[in-house]
Amino acid sequence: MRVCIGRVAWRPVFLLTLASSFLAAFGGVTPSRTVRTAGFSRLASGSGFRSGSSLSPCAHVGDATNAVSARAVMAGTVFEGKARSRNVAREPGGLYGVTFVVQRIHKDKSSSPLKRGSPVRLLFRDRKGLDTQGPCRQSYNFTRRPGDVVRTNIKRGGKYIVFVNGVGPHNFTTLGEPVFRSRKNLQAVKDVLCKNCLRPASISGLKDTKVKVKDRLRLVCRSKGNPLPAVSWYKDGNPVNASRASRIQFKKKRSSLVIPKVRVEDAGRYECRATSVNGAISSSWATVTVSAQPNNPPTDNTTTLWPLVGGVCPIEQYCLNGGTCTFYDTVGELVCQCAEGFKGQRCESKDVYNRSNSSPESWERGPPTRIMTFN
Repeated sequence: MRVCIGRVAWRPVFLLTLASSFLAAFGGVTPSRTVRTAGFSRLASGSGFRSGSSLSPCAHVGDATNAVSARAVMAGTVFEGKARSRNVAREPGGLYGVTFVVQRIHKDKSSSPLKRGSPVRLLFRDRKGLDTQGPCRQSYNFTRRPGDVVRTNIKRGGKYIVFVNGVGPHNFTTLGEPVFRSRKNLQAVKDVLCKNCLRPASISGLKDTKVKVKDRLRLVCRSKGNPLPAVSWYKDGNPVNASRASRIQFKKKRSSLVIPKVRVEDAGRYECRATSVNGAISSSWATVTVSAQPNNPPTDNTTTLWPLVGGVCPIEQYCLNGGTCTFYDTVGELVCQCAEGFKGQRCESKDVYNRSNSSPESWERGPPTRIMTFN
């Protein structure tokens, strides 16, 4: 008997039925990465949040091996295998088959258990032509559309850890792209398949906060669990999208939502939601209150310097011809009040017009004009 799919035929080895797929890029998460999430995005030039039109999987909170742990928990069968052969995709983004030879079995709940040395034929789609620029959302669903074929580029001769589910005798569905067999990936599998190693998912950290218009808002939540949960953000019950005006960041066990310049419409109830591998949901909430910037009253740059309180003159005989010296500490100046018939900054000149600023009446009307800055 020969089984045919399209124009590709296989002998009766362990045939993969491709009913669902996981995120192809999920195994390559960086420790710190800013991603876009599907749902509602804050517009840089508009108002409020807008609904996203598409949904695709994206990077996961946690380190680079957390996705491996998650798939190991969810998969019915986990094995190490060597890619013995692979045919070439007919076109970029096209289908191709790979035959793995089972080398080690870590977990097997299939109706027909695998054996070491067994060949397993799997079907994949070439990653060329894959659009990775669109919005994405963290999820353990990991499918763009039901029935999608896993997008990955398997290297002939490479040694991989493969995640599948059995749906019948020698019949499997894939759970994401295989990952290279490395010490870290093997440890990630062992850390969740050991007895009593799993930990329930939880999330915390959000607190009510008040900000002003144009201030920077940063909300941070922290997740726990083994494996770590998928994290998503919501505002008033709607999924939040990252945009130029708002950013969503993931780093190890933390996720943060950053709005560099807050607007009035950013006020609301924010939720950081964690979804575990078994679908359990836990959330942390915070209410953000936005207040308008107060209108600053016009400032008067002029300073009333008169009347001033004078003090003792620090320089003896500063004023000449019987003038009286006064020191104004507020402005740091020496002022001479000249005797009758004299004028000048230090009363050094005769007043030929016989005008005097020394009368009490003129002193009350304003400060003398003979002022010297005292250094």
